[in-house]
Amino acid sequence: MDDYYQNFHRIIGSFPIVEFSALLCLTDPQGNLLLIQEESDRYWRLPGGRILPGESSMNCLRRSVFNKIGIYLESAVFLRLFSGKNLNFVSDDNANISAVMAMYLPKRVRGVLKKNLKREMRFFATWNIPESRIYPPMKEPIQFFIENFPGGIPLKPLDFDSFSEES
Repeated sequence: MDDYYQNFHRIIGSFPIVEFSALLCLTDPQGNLLLIQEESDRYWRLPGGRILPGESSMNCLRRSVFNKIGIYLESAVFLRLFSGKNLNFVSDDNANISAVMAMYLPKRVRGVLKKNLKREMRFFATWNIPESRIYPPMKEPIQFFIENFPGGIPLKPLDFDSFSEES
């Protein structure tokens, strides 16, 4: 996948482009949020990734979450879509990106978190998320999680209808 985007960015140059990502808010039994940190840039991020041509957002989420943390996502619930100027950034290869991010909550997952020497994974309580070290385009989605789930994800079923409207 990285090759696709590197080639695309090289061809497009600095022309503004929209990139869609699907992100997962995965929590442990205590409601702490999983964040991952790539060795290459040391920012904390939600698990997930960018969509490939012809891929649905759910398949993007399944593929990227499995590749990054080894968890198979059987089903998930759409939580919110994030877009706007505050998510714009310039990538390491100088592409002018307007990010669009779909946030999901898992319904059913299988597997065990896989350790990776190039990636650190850690569960954070909402009050302990290192906000100054969050990947800048993901600050708004993570802030949304903190504001709406200050104690983490409750262990009872959620009323997802209250999160389906865009504000």
